[in-house]
Amino acid sequence: MITAIVLASGYSKRMGENKLLLLKDCIPLVEHLFYQLSQVNFYKIIVVTQYEEVEKLAESYGYLSIINGAPQKGISESIKLGVKNTDIGSNFMFFTGDQPFLRGEVIKKIMNVSEDGYITVPRLMGKRKSPVVFGKVYREELLKLDGDTGGKEVINKNLNSVKYIDFSGGNDFLDIDTREEYEKIR
Repeated sequence: MITAIVLASGYSKRMGENKLLLLKDCIPLVEHLFYQLSQVNFYKIIVVTQYEEVEKLAESYGYLSIINGAPQKGISESIKLGVKNTDIGSNFMFFTGDQPFLRGEVIKKIMNVSEDGYITVPRLMGKRKSPVVFGKVYREELLKLDGDTGGKEVINKNLNSVKYIDFSGGNDFLDIDTREEYEKIR
């Protein structure tokens, strides 16, 4: 069983405004992801955010919304809040809210190769991408993260347990961080 955890608490500093609510095809960027998640059979979907608008959107999809009251502590705070709200026997698949092109079929491919005890990482042209699946055995390591340190730290400490799934093209893994990147996809 896999729980989806959407990390949506960032400050969008490079964008200068909340990028998750910017529109693509008249729909907020984060809602593109929410829709794709609804097409996948997850055990549970959790959205960790500091934003009321994102919380309401998540709840409109029936997702569990967790308010991050300390986003200044960095991404580790969102990861820990998400993991703490999963069932003890669940694996975790972490998503960022700024990937509006990620399709359900790609999510399913990653899920299908994931196994308990492993970390499943998609790669595009040799570069690690998100979303990543962490087996439940990494629960405690994820809960010990601190500051603006994400899952990369856990991946790098457990390289012998990483399973890669390679993708050759497309824009599924494109994330939108800057105004220039946003203008290209509008």
